[in-house]
Amino acid sequence: MNRLEFLSPLLHRVLVTLSILTLSACASVQQTHVQPLASAYDETAVLASDMRIAESALQSGDLEVARPIYARLIESHPEMSGPWLGLADTHFLGGELQAAKLAYGEAAQRFPHLIEPRLGLGRIALQQRDLASAAQIYQQALEQWPDHPLAVAGLGVAHDLAGRHDEAQAIYRQGLRVNGDDVALRNNLGLSLALSGKPREAVNILLGNTGLSGRLPQEQGNLALAYGLLGRDDAAESVLLASQSLGSTQDNLEFYRYVRRQLGYSKP
Repeated sequence: MNRLEFLSPLLHRVLVTLSILTLSACASVQQTHVQPLASAYDETAVLASDMRIAESALQSGDLEVARPIYARLIESHPEMSGPWLGLADTHFLGGELQAAKLAYGEAAQRFPHLIEPRLGLGRIALQQRDLASAAQIYQQALEQWPDHPLAVAGLGVAHDLAGRHDEAQAIYRQGLRVNGDDVALRNNLGLSLALSGKPREAVNILLGNTGLSGRLPQEQGNLALAYGLLGRDDAAESVLLASQSLGSTQDNLEFYRYVRRQLGYSKP
């Protein structure tokens, strides 16, 4: 297996995970019919309660609870964006990509002012490795929502997975010039650099100006990977032990050594 053959599935696994960062925010409840005050209030309260239950179930991974609530809300209130996005998210998280694609597509048509359905369609294209479609979706999103960090990240991932790492890194850097504190962009850039022959630069990017304190687990994992690919097992171990057991840390270090050998990196 040559370097690019090894790199592609590894990049796909980690970068697609990074690109799936947030679920769609639910829209506020909207009333479209004039009703007596008490009745309108009661219905609004019920809708808000149903949305809270569905959102809580979705966030906790209880998709079988969330899905029928969203479907019922769509049937009774198709003018609300929240249930459409919530239903699409439940399908996506449940691995029902075709159903998710239909729901995100319907939401995109009904609510053209929202970027969330476009981001959902982009995530599906990435998951299915339809990289040309993913790049097109994110590029079109950026035309309507310039410099949106999730659209920038998605476009960069599409280029990375297609093997165009220099282009991807240029996209991440441009995004960071506008969204300097964006965690996803910094992580994607660092990971892309680490896995395309630039682990030292990856370490510098992932460290940023914040050091190790307060870093998210994904940031710590990527930083440890960059150190490992650089041949700095001591530094990688120090990062990993802050959030993992010794056994897990040793397993990760062995994995980094394996990746280093596969990519042909030499120890500095």
